[in-house]
Amino acid sequence: MSEILPIASAKMEAIAREPNLVKLNKEIRELIIDYAIAAAILGLNPLHGFLTVTLLAASVLLLKMMRDIGAKWGYPKGQDALAIAGNLLGGVSDFWVGFMVWISMYGLGLFVPFVGSFAVAASLFALTWRLGQATHLYYASGYQRDAPEIRQVFDNSQH
Repeated sequence: MSEILPIASAKMEAIAREPNLVKLNKEIRELIIDYAIAAAILGLNPLHGFLTVTLLAASVLLLKMMRDIGAKWGYPKGQDALAIAGNLLGGVSDFWVGFMVWISMYGLGLFVPFVGSFAVAASLFALTWRLGQATHLYYASGYQRDAPEIRQVFDNSQH
């Protein structure tokens, strides 16, 4: 009986050290939606002539979001060239999607009153959401365990 307790304790410690990836994914998705809503609120700026200030504030918000996502993942290193290229191309396509949302809302605003005033807000929401997802996938691709660490967790769980 005394042999079982240290083995069970080691197994529980190994499991406790492993991150809960489902919980982490949920936290990051909630973080992204919070930032996207904040960016959309920034886009509702009613003052004409302050678009540059709004876009600068949204840029700072985007950079902070990307940093916060990296912090949640622990800034893992080891992304391969494909992950880096995917993140860069994802960023370019995210700006394209944001622009297309803006054009769509602006065009709809020509025919439907007040819809055009939401064009910047919708564009910033889409841009923030997509950049958040691209950043999340980038950091997730670098989260790896080395072979001895995986073996230790496996061995501890088998006893």
